[in-house]
Amino acid sequence: MLAEILAWVTTPATLDARRTGHLTAAVSLWSRGMRCRRAWGPHEARCHGVVARAVEGLERRRTCLVLGSGLVRDVPLALLAERFERVVLIDVVHLWPARWAGRGRANVERRHLDLTGTTDLLLGRATGIGDPFTRLCADPSVDLVISANCLSQLALLPVERTARMSSPVRRRFADLGRRIVESHLAGLARFSARVCLLTDSEGIDVDASGVEIERRDLLEGVRLPPADEDWDWDLAPIGEYAADHAIRHRAHGWVDFHAAMARDPGGRARRRRGADEGMLGSRPFREEGP
Repeated sequence: MLAEILAWVTTPATLDARRTGHLTAAVSLWSRGMRCRRAWGPHEARCHGVVARAVEGLERRRTCLVLGSGLVRDVPLALLAERFERVVLIDVVHLWPARWAGRGRANVERRHLDLTGTTDLLLGRATGIGDPFTRLCADPSVDLVISANCLSQLALLPVERTARMSSPVRRRFADLGRRIVESHLAGLARFSARVCLLTDSEGIDVDASGVEIERRDLLEGVRLPPADEDWDWDLAPIGEYAADHAIRHRAHGWVDFHAAMARDPGGRARRRRGADEGMLGSRPFREEGP
């Protein structure tokens, strides 16, 4: 608890990130990641492998954007910094572990950005959701975009916060979670660069004998095309969330998400609908990834 308080106090974060709760969520994630480091190791290794495949297939390697860079544990930062002229880590908060990860690498930058576009809505400064992708997509030097295990996490805090707002806001944004997921995918579709997508899609409660107790959709019903790789991520061993069961997530990696969508007509139509609609239920507990 003391370490979390110190992290919250000493992290250079915007006032908005503190007021919305993004900093608190980031600190909780860091603390959980330290406790579950061994359990998360195989998942992070699989993520690194997918990213490495995406890098190897590129003809040009100017700028790489890492969306939802978090603790910079699920992307091979050393490889990216070596292969690209410029690597931009993008998240609403950059804790000290993320800052230290880029230390000594002059071509690694950090950018503060709320990828949900909901900060102004949550703070009462707007009645709608902003578009966080406009400036990112406008950079012609971007050759690789990595959405790093943030797709299932983006909606958690905004949905939680709007559930406590006025009735008109709750009614207007009743499907906020799905709209955030669809908007992120629509934003990825706007890049001409290769897009590497890492995400989990299902949460599974498993008892001590390995029997499945419950399964939850983490993507608000949004369908994705078949992935290049699929694996299980042991998110929380027994005792982390509950004394009687562990939590396992079904995780996926797409080396080239544009190509995957082109191979999947249903997914392409679903993505187009999200883009046309523009920037537009709570879960029982917060299941945050790295």
